[in-house]
Amino acid sequence: MFLSTFENRIDKKGRLSVPAPFRAVLERRRDPLFLFKSLTEPCLEGCGAERIEQIVDAIDSMDSLSSEVATLQTMLSSAQEMKLDAEGRIMLSADFIEFAELDDTALYAGIGRSFQIWLPDRYRNREADARARAKTDGLPSLRLGRGATRPAVESGDR
Repeated sequence: MFLSTFENRIDKKGRLSVPAPFRAVLERRRDPLFLFKSLTEPCLEGCGAERIEQIVDAIDSMDSLSSEVATLQTMLSSAQEMKLDAEGRIMLSADFIEFAELDDTALYAGIGRSFQIWLPDRYRNREADARARAKTDGLPSLRLGRGATRPAVESGDR
């Protein structure tokens, strides 16, 4: 799992260190690192090959002519496999830096099976908004556990 937040500097060549705990997750799985442009946020999203395969499998199970598939394919079309150098850094393309509006520092936010890379102040504002919403609106309901069950379908409901 990718958890916690880390801030790292982006050097003049566009190199960004991947946090050691995130590298350890990828190394344990023997997974390459993929980055892509978020569909919903002004950030980059990162994950291993296993997560990309899950996304592709989900797309394959959908109507190939649907707008939902086109949206998800847009996300995949921006994906790039990132090569880590000997110091554990990746090279961000100018396109990625521009999309996420990064400058000299990036914030990694671990969100479970994937992570995001943000402009630090933008992430902090988003985090503050989410915490304020939780205080006023309450927590979202969660279904914890892998075997979250659905109500049984009765024979007359089919």
